[in-house]
Amino acid sequence: MVRKLIWVLICAGPLLVAGCGGGDSSSTSSSSTVTAPTITSQPTSVTVTAGQSASFSVTASGDSLTYQWYKSSAAISGATAATYTISSTATSDAASYYVVVTNSAGSVTSSTVTLTVNSSSSSSGSPTITGQPSSLQAIAGSDAELSVVATGDSLTYQWSKDGGQVSGATSATLPLSAVTSTDAGTYTVAVTNSAGSITSSTATVTVTSPSATCTTGTPVANVMCAVAAFEATLSSSQLSTAQYSTSSYTTAQLNTYKTLWSNLPGVNRAGIAYSALTSTAQQTAFYTVASVALSAAGYQDFNSVLAADDYLGTMQSGYGSGNAHIAIIGTPSATGLWTLQLGNHHMAFNLTFYNGTLYPTPHHIGVEPKAAFTVNSQNYQALAGKASALLAIFYGQTNSLSPTSSGSTALTSAYLSGQTYSDVLLGPVEYNSGSYSAVSAKYPTTNRGLLVSSLTADQQALVTQAITAFVDDYDSTSAGQLLSAYTSSTAYASTYVAWAGASSLTVPDLDTSNTYLRIDGPRVWIEMDCQAGVVIQGKTHYHVIYRDKTTDYYNELSTN
Repeated sequence: MVRKLIWVLICAGPLLVAGCGGGDSSSTSSSSTVTAPTITSQPTSVTVTAGQSASFSVTASGDSLTYQWYKSSAAISGATAATYTISSTATSDAASYYVVVTNSAGSVTSSTVTLTVNSSSSSSGSPTITGQPSSLQAIAGSDAELSVVATGDSLTYQWSKDGGQVSGATSATLPLSAVTSTDAGTYTVAVTNSAGSITSSTATVTVTSPSATCTTGTPVANVMCAVAAFEATLSSSQLSTAQYSTSSYTTAQLNTYKTLWSNLPGVNRAGIAYSALTSTAQQTAFYTVASVALSAAGYQDFNSVLAADDYLGTMQSGYGSGNAHIAIIGTPSATGLWTLQLGNHHMAFNLTFYNGTLYPTPHHIGVEPKAAFTVNSQNYQALAGKASALLAIFYGQTNSLSPTSSGSTALTSAYLSGQTYSDVLLGPVEYNSGSYSAVSAKYPTTNRGLLVSSLTADQQALVTQAITAFVDDYDSTSAGQLLSAYTSSTAYASTYVAWAGASSLTVPDLDTSNTYLRIDGPRVWIEMDCQAGVVIQGKTHYHVIYRDKTTDYYNELSTN
């Protein structure tokens, strides 16, 4: 009766809603030539442990059928196929579900089924996957990487490719060095301990021939090679859009173009958009630049965030990987000063090279949705490793500030009482201003949290792991130099960790809006904020920033 009333209210209103052509469990014919829908196989209830996947399916007969799944009588955005899958369940997914099958002759509603999601047992330590491996498009000759994030006691891992186990692939990451066509395929990983086993969702690796072989020199030489190969595919008008040359622009203009980045969709960005590339050669060269400029882990983030925007684009206009931009600011040189910028909604890689050394900040990245998702039949979950590494400092691991949900004195000491963050503090605040001094003034000097040097060695190791998750987006030489600078005993003597959130929280909760995590050192600055979903309502999503207080853009904007 309740569902009938809801249907009447919706269908009596001014909106045209799919499924409003029929009754609660029957169909009405509106055409002698169209067969109304009939459900021949009903969905069934499912019980899973949090982190496992759950699927509901319906089989129906009829002409030109459409589907809409509902959770607790609310339509699920994007759930418009005969099967609805939640790749990584949370306890908040527990509810009743049903599907309405519709065509021009009427509609029919399935039986209501229940999803039961049991919390993972902390006592048994049975494995739970919190970050699924993401599909990726690898460039032949470059390195790639698949990874999984899991919790539980004494975990072991076994990766499989195309259904067969990969020999020696027994860690949470699966590196694929110098990728060839033989690496293409479907991958899963089984995570096991004495309490049980769980298998990940499938990640697909596709391999594309590079536009040029740019993997045998120094990091800067490789990036210059890939950039030159990309520019060679462009017409003169396209090149003028992508390239900001030192011979054509003043320093102030170049600095302004560097700051054309944002965490929003549909804004002005420097360079040429992927959607403006008109040939396969140009598009391949675009991805080759990203694969060469970033490490395997960074390129996986790049792929996953673009896929997330394509996923949002299926629900709302204005989103999509076609909005991704590439800009070359300055003249590429092994000794000069220039910047490669890769940007899109929720993504800004600003890679500045000076005298052959990489300065990779500001680096903004974010994702909606933060949970696993599927687009174009490929499975993704972006930034799960970074989020897990940051959260581990504060909560949930044996050596966290608070191993359990009861909180701890250390966790309280790291809490930024009275502070609320609706976004990251040091995001693209200098957007299109060409000014760096305004950014520097925003780094806090008091109320910074808990000093890292006061932590145990094991707790400091968790801080190091979190910092590593960000610097490892870049070549190993650059990452090693940055990590040494950020994690030395001298640096940790003035590095702080902090968190903020709702006053009722005793531990950070990434499913609660405005939960905020931060690492604040003499140079390194990393922060993550959980925001309410913009397109996907009722869920949080991440905004993350990694900056260097002394070398953003090689500090060029503060000295010019």
